[in-house]
Amino acid sequence: MGKNIYVNWQFSGSEAAKKASAATLGSYTSRIMALCDPNVKPILPPLSEAPETSFSAKKAVVEAVLNDTGNAYAPSIGLPAAKSAVAKCLSRDLSKKLTADDVFMTVGCNQAIELAIEILATPKANILLPKPGFPWDMVHAIYNKLEVREYTFLREKNYEIDFDSVRELVDENTCAILIINPHNPNGNTYSEAHLKQLAELARELGIMVVSDEVFRWTVFGSNPFVPMAKFSSIVPVMSLGSVSKGWNVPGWRTGWLALHDLDGVFQSNKIVIAVKNFLAIDNKPATVIQAAIPTILGETHKEFFEMRQSFLKANADFAFAKLKDIPALTCYLKTEACTFLWTELNLSLFADIKDDEEFCEKLATEECLILLPGIAFGLKNWARHSIDMDIFALEDAFARLKSFCERHSTVIEASSVKAVNGVK
Repeated sequence: MGKNIYVNWQFSGSEAAKKASAATLGSYTSRIMALCDPNVKPILPPLSEAPETSFSAKKAVVEAVLNDTGNAYAPSIGLPAAKSAVAKCLSRDLSKKLTADDVFMTVGCNQAIELAIEILATPKANILLPKPGFPWDMVHAIYNKLEVREYTFLREKNYEIDFDSVRELVDENTCAILIINPHNPNGNTYSEAHLKQLAELARELGIMVVSDEVFRWTVFGSNPFVPMAKFSSIVPVMSLGSVSKGWNVPGWRTGWLALHDLDGVFQSNKIVIAVKNFLAIDNKPATVIQAAIPTILGETHKEFFEMRQSFLKANADFAFAKLKDIPALTCYLKTEACTFLWTELNLSLFADIKDDEEFCEKLATEECLILLPGIAFGLKNWARHSIDMDIFALEDAFARLKSFCERHSTVIEASSVKAVNGVK
């Protein structure tokens, strides 16, 4: 063993992904979770609870296993039956229908995002990403050296996209704008009128729209979900999705990328061939889940989604009301979809907390409560709260949060100083 120290080994681990890996949600979650001590208090949100999916989804996977329909390799672009089922599902609200050839199966929506970024990463190209937004977009843009330019939102207008900020960012090298609808973490759902305006602006600027629509099945607010592809007669649209959020099966890792073409633009601009080329050298989603996709998408009863949406709405109402009793946190919009609330920290009301990361770290250490700092989504001094837990756990979570904020309050500190000085 001692001899090894004299060997000049000719290998070393690459640091190419070091910067990108630091931007993932997982890196923040792991670091904050490590500060929790489950021997003191149960960790919230609960780590042991497995979300329940629909009976039809479970049955479909079991049948695929028993019938041996998912045992072989699938084509790199996806199993034909799965592609056809996704095309049929996404076409329900569209006048221009998709075909199986327009759909490409991916390893969850994450790979769909990665794929969208990769095929657009030409020399000097830049892409417009939301701020705040899901960090996976940023991670892969960093890793692939695609320049990122971040557009903002109008909080006073239900977090609509600030089109002025989009115009200011675009130049001759801008290739696309990526939107998240419903938005994570803002929690809003874009109106049909707003999406049409976006399509018209994108056409004017000569860029495509990439629409991450993974939360489309969890909408419970007053704004109905409208697919961006409804406006593919105006601008080319690339839509991304998966079964993860709608069916509570993130571990199944099965998603898709769909091309809603405008007069063959994706074909003539080499987007179609680029998608096929990248998928030929990348990972594939499990064939057994792809084999179950037609049944999952076609036979899940609407009651399953209605129950899920009702559960999330009740939790959103409860959490939003509880936040009103915590002055140091401000939630400007009760989420209309998704499983989170997005709040701004009023740091002036804390005696010993300097930023959102310290807030989340101390909260985890003292209360075993996991919130993600806004910096993980590109916006400093905000925090994202999960509401996807049973009402008893949710009530406990907000009791802990309120107690923590009061304990670190400048008011409490001032009272303590007065008591020490004998002031009444």
